[in-house]
Amino acid sequence: MRTQALDPPIAVGRTAEVYAWQENLVLKLFYAWCSPDWVQQEIEVGRVIATMHLPTPKLIDTVIIEERHGIIYERVDGPSLLTLSGSKPWLVLHLARQLAELHTQIHKQDGSFFPPLNSALYSTIQQMEQLPSSLKIDLLRLVEKLPDGNALCHCDFHPDQVLITAKGPVIIDWPTARRGNPLADVARTSILLMIGQVPYANWAMRTFVDLWRGLFYRTYLSRYIELHPGISRDDITTWMIPIAAARLEEGIQGEQKPLLNFIQSHLPVQ
Repeated sequence: MRTQALDPPIAVGRTAEVYAWQENLVLKLFYAWCSPDWVQQEIEVGRVIATMHLPTPKLIDTVIIEERHGIIYERVDGPSLLTLSGSKPWLVLHLARQLAELHTQIHKQDGSFFPPLNSALYSTIQQMEQLPSSLKIDLLRLVEKLPDGNALCHCDFHPDQVLITAKGPVIIDWPTARRGNPLADVARTSILLMIGQVPYANWAMRTFVDLWRGLFYRTYLSRYIELHPGISRDDITTWMIPIAAARLEEGIQGEQKPLLNFIQSHLPVQ
């Protein structure tokens, strides 16, 4: 275990901070409360993702600093798609379409290595104590009816997970990757774009997100459907119901009420 002084972080997230490391490298340093199993999962996932035809940072090494686990990655310089949308709002439509195109690229990959998304979704909802029993039963029945798949799904794909570099976009943060139906992954992104909060953003960024989220979401969804003419908005909305329920388990401040409203207003009558 190393003891090392670090400069201020260059990025801050819910589970980790990112620091400049050696030349052309960064350190993703997880908070002390994060399970070592999470870190190990990200390491294993990162090595598999690196073999695919996707623009992602290379995983270089691991380290422990003052009882905090860290992963050293290739440094990728550039603003996130979220940050770029805020600084250059005239690009919002282009960036929303780009997000859909990258999502399509993800879904072309074979997800066989990863755990099944449907099983994880079912298990999460089954264990949720805050849901009324009747609502939980209806949600579990819905999950059982939804078609499975074998595509790679990011399962946390949103504008802050894409960095725009001089060489093109780069997709980051893969520990939640699963195999499943691509529409489940689109549903997760849809919920994040419609309802998701950005707790680590400043007031200006949160205000901007609230202003553009509707337009960004509609443009993203239209482009994804354009690239996949066999699917419909209704197909995606159906997936969004259990995805919204699972999102409740994450306990994000400001999301509980709109998530419940969405579930209750869209859940089919049994």
